[in-house]
Parts: sequence; structure tokens; C-alpha cells
Amino acid sequence: MTRPSGLKGFATITMGQVASITGTAMTQFGLSYWVWQEFGRATPFSIMSILFFGAQVIFGLAAGSLVDRWPRKISLILPDIASGVLTLIALFLYTQNALTLSFLYTMSFVNGIFSALQWPAYSVTLASMLKPDQYTKANALFSITDYGPALVAPILAGGLLGTIGLEGIMTIDLLTLTLAVLINLWVFIPDIRKKETTGKGDMSAGFWQDILFGFKFISQRKPLLMLLMVFLASNFFAGFGNSLFSPYVLARTNNNALALGTIETFFGVGGLIGTLLLSLWVLPGRKVTALLIGLIISDVGFLILGYFRWIPTMCIGATLGSFGGVMANTHSQAIWQSIVPITMQGRVFSARRFIAQALSGIPMFLSGPLVDNVLVPYFNQKTMLSNVLGQGPAGAISFLMILGSILSIAVALLAFANYNVQHVEDLAMASLEADSTQETMSTLP
Repeated sequence: MTRPSGLKGFATITMGQVASITGTAMTQFGLSYWVWQEFGRATPFSIMSILFFGAQVIFGLAAGSLVDRWPRKISLILPDIASGVLTLIALFLYTQNALTLSFLYTMSFVNGIFSALQWPAYSVTLASMLKPDQYTKANALFSITDYGPALVAPILAGGLLGTIGLEGIMTIDLLTLTLAVLINLWVFIPDIRKKETTGKGDMSAGFWQDILFGFKFISQRKPLLMLLMVFLASNFFAGFGNSLFSPYVLARTNNNALALGTIETFFGVGGLIGTLLLSLWVLPGRKVTALLIGLIISDVGFLILGYFRWIPTMCIGATLGSFGGVMANTHSQAIWQSIVPITMQGRVFSARRFIAQALSGIPMFLSGPLVDNVLVPYFNQKTMLSNVLGQGPAGAISFLMILGSILSIAVALLAFANYNVQHVEDLAMASLEADSTQETMSTLP
């Protein structure tokens, strides 16, 4: 049988990842419900988020160099293998009634280390398998890995928890991870890597040069840096409320797992709508305009989600939030992939991710303690805000979500008036030909 390649091959990889991420999302849903039922506090969620995120950011600096040097398939399958081993250990501990928060914290950190490889690896794989005019559609198609599982996993996990239990859900996760690894091994992926220019004695020096290379590339191109700052500010403001989404919905609905699953499913609905539209129809005009409009739509969705209490209205907010996210991320990724030469993308995209997420760790770290120790005591009292947004954890997290959404919308509106952001495609593309001559490309058989 001929191994799939090109757009067909990338679509096959995408379907494998949809299955894998669906299983992982079901496990995350089940573990989140277990944590809330056992402890009933927002802080554990915040700690797990910051550990996963922190590992991604720290090890992401090295990931770019490794992705540019290694065969693509190694970078693609290592995160799935690591996740499978950790899930297997968690399954054993749960069946022995020995599962603890300490292990879940460790699991989050180790998963973050390996997942740092995944995003730059798939970004570079897409660019190496496809033509530039296919980037926007392919990125929209790959968005199904975010929103397809969000559509299926929560409602499945919420319904299956009462029948097959958490152990059954984690078993499904292990099977889907295995499927994804086998698909990645089967599909043909061009092996395009950075050409080694240093001897073994200079390997360490070359490694640090690789880490610095991505930062230099971005800093020397102000339009790209300014576009990155927009995402940095948006992620910072929105992160305070968004990192506590699961405990917020559970607190708002009296620990209703089905309600949480339903609202998360509508995240998938909005994402799939965006994925289908953008994979079939390329929006006219500048990509950066669609990007900023997407940010605003997403923030409006989270504002609705944070303010209203009726579940159908919250589902509408979730749909808008994910639809706008697809618009923003798809067009951002297409802009970067069109500008950065393929052999540089691992290092540049890792630096880009580090810069974009650096400040996002602050709201992840502070949101849980801020809610539990500062806002909940305030919202337990009868005040104007608690009367409008609700009392206790629900009102406190609602306040953070609404405030963050408003500030993030302001960032996007200011970006419309920024010359560098508006002309990022023109100014950055002008230097593409010169940039591509700075490194030689080695295509391995």
C-alpha cells in the first residue's frame, strides 16, 4: 500500500491526532472532575496549569533546535508516547486508590516537557508537506485537533464516567494514543532538517546559538514582533478567567458534570464551524485583519460566557469563543509559515511561542489563589458585584473572565491602529528572499 503524502498525508496525520487528543481530553475531563469532587478548590487547577505551561515554556526553547535537527517523526511521536506512559501510571494508581495531587502535578509537568516538541513539530511538518498557498486551509483543517475533541470528548466523558468510570476512560485514551503513533510512523513526511555546521566539540555552542537564533530573527523584524506583542497582551488578560473554566462552570451549575460537558461540547461546535469554513473558503483581504477580528469575536464569546447564567446562553458564548479562536490562530500561523524559511521554523516558532506565552504564566499562577483567597471572601458578601455576577467561586471567576475579555478586546482594537501590525505581511515578506539565503537546506533521503 502506498504511503499517503502531501495534503492527503497531512489530513491522515490530523485524523490520528483528533482520535488521540479526544482520548486525552476525556482523561483530562475525568481527572478534573475527580479533583473538584475530592478537594473543591480552584488552586489545584491553577497549579496543574502553571506546571504544564511552565514546562512548555522552559523546554520549548530547546525544542525548536531539536525539531530543526531531528527527523520529524521523532518529534511527532515522543509526546504521545510520554503521555501514554503517564496515563498508564495514573490508571494503575487510581485503581489502587493511590492517586494523589502530587502525582497529577508531576504528570502535568512531564507532559508539558514533551508537548513542547509537538507544536513546532506539527507546524514545520505542515510547511514541509504542503505548498504556501495551502497553508491557511491546512491550518484550519488542523484546528480540528483542538475543537473536534472539544465537541466529542466532554459529552462522552461526562456520560461514561457513570458507566465505565475513570479507569475505562483512561483505557480509551491509551488506545487512541497508540493509533496516533502508528499513523505518524506510516505517513510519508519529507525529512528536511537544519544542516549541521559545527563539529561534535561545538555541539553545545551550536545548541545555544540555535536558541538565540529564533529571538534574533524576530527582534530584527519589528512587524513580526509587534504582532507577537498583540497575542502576548491578549493571552495575558484573557488567561485569568480562562484557566479556571472547568471549576467556573462546575461552581455555576452546582457540580453538574453533564452541564460542563455540554458547554465544552459547544466549544467544539464553534471550532468545527470555523475549521470547515476556513478550510473551504479563504477570507478576502489581509490575513492580519481576519486575525484581529477573530480575537475580538473570541473575547466577546468569553464575555458572554462569564456574564450569563443560563446554560444555552453560555453555550452560545462558548461557540463564539472557539470560532474566533480558530480565525485568529489559523491566520496567525499562515502569516508566520509564509515568512519564515522551513529550515528555520523550529527555532523561530519556539522563540515565538516562548515570547507569546511568557506573561501568560502569571495569570495561570495567580488566578487560583486570587480567587480562593481574595475574591471568594469578597463575593461571599452581598455587594453590587456579587448581586450581578453571583456569590462565591462562580461570581469571583466570572469577574475575572469578564474583566480579562474587556481588556483583551481593547488590545485588538488598538492593534487596528498600529501601522506595523497592519502591514506585517507586506514588510516581512519583503525580506523573505534575503532570509532564505542565510542558511542552506539539506534534504535527506
